[in-house]
Amino acid sequence: MERTSKIIRTIIAAIASVLLVWVSINFFTAGTVIGWVIFGLIIALGVFWKKFCALVKRLWKRIWGKIAVLLVGAAVAFAVGICVFFSVNMISCTENPLEKTEAVIILGCQVRGEEPSAMLKNRLDAALEVLRENPAAVCIASGGQVNGENISEAECMRRYLIANGIEDERIFTEDKSASTEENLAFSSEILENLGISDNIMIVTNEFHQYRAAIYAKKNGLQTGSHSAKTPVWNLLNYWVREWGTLAIAYIK
Repeated sequence: MERTSKIIRTIIAAIASVLLVWVSINFFTAGTVIGWVIFGLIIALGVFWKKFCALVKRLWKRIWGKIAVLLVGAAVAFAVGICVFFSVNMISCTENPLEKTEAVIILGCQVRGEEPSAMLKNRLDAALEVLRENPAAVCIASGGQVNGENISEAECMRRYLIANGIEDERIFTEDKSASTEENLAFSSEILENLGISDNIMIVTNEFHQYRAAIYAKKNGLQTGSHSAKTPVWNLLNYWVREWGTLAIAYIK
């Protein structure tokens, strides 16, 4: 039994180590920190399991120790449950096709100078698929301008879409937003002026769709989703970071 337990702990620690490396690849975000904490704790538990069990047994002998163990256990169970709940919903929102698409909202992403970043280009290419399949649909290019960007994300998107055959009159730019919440709030105002509130396709990366759907619903929009693919080496970092931003979205 002890040998089996050791093998299981070793496997779990090894998997957590791989995930810790994965979440650390290429760039540093809040997802990196969250990943370090989660996977670091799992690795520590795998390595120091006996000492951890001994500590719990000592604490359990005292009233305050029982309370502390129960509170920590409940907090961990709640956090795990929330992460699972978010992940299930994130997966379910990845692709939600519409029978008819009247409008496409493209959520902005980093612009390098005046050129779209790789992630923004992926979103634009995904949007082109929908716009070409629905020639009567309008497009909202949504994204403001931040440090390091010579033009707004909306303007960068407009140029790219036109260069790839989408008529200028189909494109409406929303260039004031600085967050997903503002993307959907400001885009909904444009759509309201156009008399559109449903049959709206949101285009962004797969990990981002659930949060976008939450804010779309808060603004009275009925939406579907079509996702750009995130490079697999970056996906876990963004996915883990999204748990934190989703918690904020629910609180607001």
